[in-house]
Amino acid sequence: MNSVQLLGNLARDPEIRFTKTGRAVAMFTVACTRTYIPAGSTEQRELTDFIPCVAWGNLAENCGNNLAKGNRVFVQGRISVRSYETQDGQKRYRTEVVCDFVAQTMGSERQQSAPGAAAPKPQPKPAAPGAGFGNMGSDANDEDIPF
Repeated sequence: MNSVQLLGNLARDPEIRFTKTGRAVAMFTVACTRTYIPAGSTEQRELTDFIPCVAWGNLAENCGNNLAKGNRVFVQGRISVRSYETQDGQKRYRTEVVCDFVAQTMGSERQQSAPGAAAPKPQPKPAAPGAGFGNMGSDANDEDIPF
């Protein structure tokens, strides 16, 4: 089973592009912070992982229109590892989460505390249960399910 769930903040605004056939693709990074206690210590420390994510089609367009740097998001998808060759012939690998569902959540870990800093953006209202940017809504039919 290849399933991923992330809860974190967007590290930057989603980058939207379109394929030659006109299909939208959004690329963004989710910063997920975790706490741990190092061996031989009693102090709790934090470590942040920056996880690249990609969304396709209507989901990508919705991410581009509704998400911005600092937004707290929940992402559900699968891990994908792809390879490509650089112009100088070196083979490179990229690991990313291919999103099936993306939803903005309440709250944000980002705090603006510097004097004279711009006021934080107003937080969105909570979404209705089952709401999100996912593309498997009530209009999905059996042909859309991959098994």
